[in-house]
Amino acid sequence: MAVYVLKKGDLEKFLLFLGKQGELIAPVKKDEVRFEPLKDPTDLYLDEQTYIPAKQYFFPQEQVLFTFQDDMIIPVVAPIKKRIFFGLRRCDLAAIQHQDIAFGEHNDPHYKKLRKSTILIGYQCTKKLHHWCFCGSMDLPDFYDLMFFEQEHHYQIDVGSAQGETLLKKSKLCRKTVVRISKEQKIVPDTNLLQRKDLGKHYSSKAWDSLVKKCISCAACTTLCPTCYCHEIKDDVPVSLKEVQRKRTWSSCQLKEFSGVAGNYTFRESRSSRFKHRIFHQLQYFREKHGVDLCVGCGRCIKHCPPRIDFIKVINKL
Repeated sequence: MAVYVLKKGDLEKFLLFLGKQGELIAPVKKDEVRFEPLKDPTDLYLDEQTYIPAKQYFFPQEQVLFTFQDDMIIPVVAPIKKRIFFGLRRCDLAAIQHQDIAFGEHNDPHYKKLRKSTILIGYQCTKKLHHWCFCGSMDLPDFYDLMFFEQEHHYQIDVGSAQGETLLKKSKLCRKTVVRISKEQKIVPDTNLLQRKDLGKHYSSKAWDSLVKKCISCAACTTLCPTCYCHEIKDDVPVSLKEVQRKRTWSSCQLKEFSGVAGNYTFRESRSSRFKHRIFHQLQYFREKHGVDLCVGCGRCIKHCPPRIDFIKVINKL
C-alpha cells in the first residue's frame, strides 16, 4: 500500500490529533514503561520495551463475563469506544495477530468486543531494545494499520489498512511519497538469535534439566508474555447469593494447580513437564495447529525471569 511522510516536528500535533479521534494509548514511563492512555504527547516514551504488553487491553487480567441471579443470566453490557494504539513494536503487533487466532478459533465475544474499533499504529525498532530480543528469528508479518519508520528528519509511515490511510489524510499533517519501505528497514539488527529446529525430536533431552533446576515456577514468563492466553473461570459468590459474577482471570501453565482436575489429579505434576510445555506450545504446538509460531521473539520471558533462564542457548545446542 501507500507510504506517507510526517515531519518529526509534527509528531506532537499528530498525537494530539489522534487523541481527538478516540482514546489514545501509548508507552509511558512511570515506575516501568507501560501502555497507558496518553493525555500529554510529551509523555510518550519509545526508548524501552514496555514491561507489560498491550494484551491486557484485549484480554484483561480480570474480566466479568456475565452475572446471574437464580436461573437468570445477565450479560455484561459495556460501551465500545474507539481506541488508537501508538508505539506498538513489530513483536507486539504480531502478538495481537496471534491472540486474534487463539480467541477467534471459538469466536470469543468478550475478546472480539474489545478488539473492535481499534486502530494499531506500530513503531519500527531501529535497534534491539534489550539484550534478549530475538524477533529476527520469528519471521514476523506486517500486521498494522500504520507503521512508523524513523528517519533523520522525518518518519516514513507505511499504510497497512484503509482506515489507517483515512486517518493520515484526515490529520492533514502527512504527505504521500513514492519512496517505499525496504525489507532491510523491517529487520532489527542482531536479533536472529534462535536456531529453528524440530523440537519434537528433543523433548526427552537431558539438556532441559539445567533450565528446569533454575525455574521457580513464578509464572513471570507467561504473565509478561504478549501471546500467552492461559486463564481460569471462577464464580465470585457474595454472602447474600443475590448476584453472582462469573469471571475470567489470567492464569499460567507454569502453576501446578493449573492442570489440576477433580479427584486430586494433576496432569503436569512435575516442574519439568510444565516448563517444557510452555516452550513447546510457543515454538511447536501452536504452529502445528495454526501454521504460525505463538512466540514473537520479544524476549520478555528471559529479561524478566528472576533466575534469567535463557532457553535460546539450550535450544541452539540441541
